[in-house]
Amino acid sequence: MITMTETINTICQMCYFKCGLRVTVDDETILRVEGMPEHPVNKGRLCAKGLSAAQLTTDPDRLKTPLRRTGERGSGEWEPISWDEALNEIAEKLLKIRQAFGPEYVGYYRGQAPGWVTNYNYVIRFMNSWGSPNIFTHGHLCFTPRAIAHAGTFGGYPEPDYERANCIALFGYNPVYTSPVNYAARIIWAKERGAKLIVADPRFTNTASKADLFLQERPGTTGALVLGLIHVIIAEALYDADFVQRWTVGFDELETFIQDYTPEAVASITGVPAAKIKEAARMIATIKPAVVVDGNGLDQHTNTVQTVRTTSILRALIRTVDEPGGSVLVPPLPFVDVQRRGARPDDFADRAVYRYPLYFGAGLTNTGVAMTDAIATEKPHPLKALIVQGGNPVSALSDTSTLRKTLQMTDLLVVHDPYLSSTAQIADIVLPAATFLERDLILYYRYRPSARANLIALQNRCVPPVGESKSDLEFIIALARRVGLGEYFPWDDVKDAFDQELEVHGISVDWLRQHPGGYLREYEPEEIYRQYEQDGFDTPSGKIEFVSSLFARHGYDPLPTFVEPAEGPVSTPELAEDYPMVCSAGLKLGIHTGTQFRSLPWIRAIEPDPFAEIHPRAAAEHGIEDGEWMIVESPRGTIRVRAHVTPSTRPDVIMVTHGYGEPYDENSGLTNDVTGEDERDPIAGATSNRSFLCRIRKADR
Repeated sequence: MITMTETINTICQMCYFKCGLRVTVDDETILRVEGMPEHPVNKGRLCAKGLSAAQLTTDPDRLKTPLRRTGERGSGEWEPISWDEALNEIAEKLLKIRQAFGPEYVGYYRGQAPGWVTNYNYVIRFMNSWGSPNIFTHGHLCFTPRAIAHAGTFGGYPEPDYERANCIALFGYNPVYTSPVNYAARIIWAKERGAKLIVADPRFTNTASKADLFLQERPGTTGALVLGLIHVIIAEALYDADFVQRWTVGFDELETFIQDYTPEAVASITGVPAAKIKEAARMIATIKPAVVVDGNGLDQHTNTVQTVRTTSILRALIRTVDEPGGSVLVPPLPFVDVQRRGARPDDFADRAVYRYPLYFGAGLTNTGVAMTDAIATEKPHPLKALIVQGGNPVSALSDTSTLRKTLQMTDLLVVHDPYLSSTAQIADIVLPAATFLERDLILYYRYRPSARANLIALQNRCVPPVGESKSDLEFIIALARRVGLGEYFPWDDVKDAFDQELEVHGISVDWLRQHPGGYLREYEPEEIYRQYEQDGFDTPSGKIEFVSSLFARHGYDPLPTFVEPAEGPVSTPELAEDYPMVCSAGLKLGIHTGTQFRSLPWIRAIEPDPFAEIHPRAAAEHGIEDGEWMIVESPRGTIRVRAHVTPSTRPDVIMVTHGYGEPYDENSGLTNDVTGEDERDPIAGATSNRSFLCRIRKADR
């Protein structure tokens, strides 16, 4: 038998950074995965996730056929059905719900796994055409609260210009773990040319080990820490007075407001010595240019938005917003209206179940907590049906036990996923999804190769889909046609849809196939920096707003007042008597993305079990040795994890890994069994997964 070996260029989707891959295939079997040297993001480098990508196509735990539930929800009783049967049944139930109640009684939960932008645009297109604004994501736990804070201050989301920065200040960000081939490499190169690095994090991370100055605050107190930095910069007149006078509003109010946040007062809140606060402030203000970066570690707190408002203001005081070596507001590429925004009726927003207007207003999508609230309370109306695609709310959202019960209150729960996930276990119909190696897709880059570029690239299919798996867009198009929306999804092939999108850029799918490094739009300095001098900032005042008029209009504090985490030793001292430790259940390993990849053999070999980092002093007090199983208990539940005894965390804090516990990966207990959903950030709905109370004990043998 003669077979043909070929090398296919494609784009990795094992995380958010979308590195270029070279995949060697023989007879529809992947032999080797390597980095693509000509791709501008990774330039041939590849992390452990990318190297293990081929195992997605051979994993025996993959779903291979559509399944229909035959027993009680969660019973594990299924029967295989055809795609036609599944789609017809789903469509029939959706149409009945729309006729009886209205289109808004159908919700769509979309996760990260299929990638954002391209596929997500077609989800929005489907829901706009259907007539429902009720699209949900886990964005309240990642990125969106920070985007709201930046928008309320200077009107856009910044991209760090590491290549030109002489001082880099990272808050709650560990790119050596989460972006080893992109941002981490660029930061290390900056250090090699002499840039200084400041890292603020409750945990001594891999990135912190490279820092010139490390600030270890108590979880949930970063906002107070940054206010202390701002206090020093204003008190010592280290800010750019000319820029502040011409391009900001509210400085006088900020100067008065900041008086209470002296380094000594902030030290008592955060645990960071006052001398270090002063040293960090002076470094950031005097080593120019300085870039300030806030990471996912600032998400998942009940004070997330106002915390990030402080880092936004810090950038403005030292004049690094839209400046070389600072935080650049990269102009967006032109887009075709794939979403069909014009299809939304005038009362579209009135049909939504949103509770956080700034979040909803950011893109007419909604939080996962708004979804669960609507189902549980039936206010403003219930969600009768929910489609879950590329996401896993039972694992990703807080308070697993309550969430599982809430989702079972729907009349129809459909899951499209490569695996029988914890959410799929309680679904009515489960559909097998293709992975990125088994489909074509165009990708728009949010995390760019530099602060002076935009990038579009093509994901090429390398092997046929596993079993009867279908891509996300294939499912969306097929369902749209079943429910009478075929005129809005007229393409015979996804390539036709993508070509229509790309036309505005003067390229096509075929062009991208011939240019595996992608379509790179690089900007000249005069195109990218200091655009505010021509157009102002995208805020109501046209200036950076220390006192946010957007927040004031919606009834939120227009100044970034620090508020303690809703559950903690200061806010709930009575509870702390029984649960004396602070738990941060958001430790993300670089070998995983969210709840994914733990069943892949190479990944599992690196870190097979969930664990918690615990300080040697706390471990000794509880008789726990390194590598032993231990119990972490909160007022909501318990989880069993291995102890990693390390001085990287504070004695009063434990750091628990996120995302373990999927039913198919042989680990028991989901991390969010111990997190809570009731206490939230008032502006964006973020829950307190990274700062709540717990107690620990050695596990019984």
